[in-house]
Amino acid sequence: MGVGKIHYEFMDLPLRFHLFSAVVGMDGILKSISSDMQTVTGFDAGDWVGRPFSALMHHDDHNKWAGILNGEKEEMGLFMYRMKSKNGDYKWVESTYAIFKDLKYGEKPHIHLLTKDMTVVKELYDYLVSSEQLSMVGQLAAGIAHEIRNPLTSIKGFLQLMQAGVIDTGNYLDIMQNEIERIEMISSELLFLGRPKASDMKVCCLQTLLDEVLVLMETQSYGKNIQIETVFPSQPIFISCEDSKMKQVFVNLIKNGLEAMEEGGTLTVELSVAEERAAVAIRDEGIGIPPEKLEKIGQPFYTTKERGNGLGLMVCYQIVREHNGDISIESKPGEGTVFTVVLPWAGPDGEQEASGSF
Repeated sequence: MGVGKIHYEFMDLPLRFHLFSAVVGMDGILKSISSDMQTVTGFDAGDWVGRPFSALMHHDDHNKWAGILNGEKEEMGLFMYRMKSKNGDYKWVESTYAIFKDLKYGEKPHIHLLTKDMTVVKELYDYLVSSEQLSMVGQLAAGIAHEIRNPLTSIKGFLQLMQAGVIDTGNYLDIMQNEIERIEMISSELLFLGRPKASDMKVCCLQTLLDEVLVLMETQSYGKNIQIETVFPSQPIFISCEDSKMKQVFVNLIKNGLEAMEEGGTLTVELSVAEERAAVAIRDEGIGIPPEKLEKIGQPFYTTKERGNGLGLMVCYQIVREHNGDISIESKPGEGTVFTVVLPWAGPDGEQEASGSF
């Protein structure tokens, strides 16, 4: 396997860390630095004494260093940043620092640094992240092929039998139509996953949004002996969202709850606010989800339904993440499942701007 080979080549690398020490005043000026700095950066150590230590850092990492100089960090710790090298590139390094008085440098405290070159570790980390992403793409592609191939195989088989005159055309048109609709549903959900992030944000009342969703879902509870109950506070709760997308989330989660209650029961939608976060809990009294399956919920093409594909819930997770929120699941076999959607609260009067930034 190609990936395995690369993996072992990385693992066989001799992970030797080059180290150098330095002393920096609380004014940020470099007082001394060991000659090993040349091994890491290519610069002669003596050229940097008397200059700001931050001049060696990538500008995007200056805030980390400023926090130490301004006393915002602990007196001991470590931080990772990019250090300039003589060839113009930047290397990832990690410095362990301690702030204390050293009579060699006077009565004032100084920052003592021990810095090691982390280039190999960073490259290995980036490689592993890239490999994981490629693996996920491969799994998704395989899942798409499998989910679409099955209905296509059925349609092709029916068409061949019809052409041969073996079966009556009219009796199988509905089945073929259902299979085509299944392919359309998979395609539309995949297209949604590739769309840009939410941009048309506005302040919405959560109670109103949920009421509109529940009107749509009530028809699905008819004939199933399912009662839908709501627990809403009297005070309006506002969030900043794309209302159509958030409705899609709640329709999907409520639909899942209704489908889980084959023997009927009560589905409860509860709304609350705590610590400037609005929470919508959708609680069913269905069959529940076993622990070994619970951790896989939300993965593409993983589902506990007989004819599901897992993409609907994956879309829900993406929409909620776009709104700076989170989805959690609690479930016990035989006792039901609770999906909780937590979103940033826009205040009692919806006074926060619908900027998508919270």
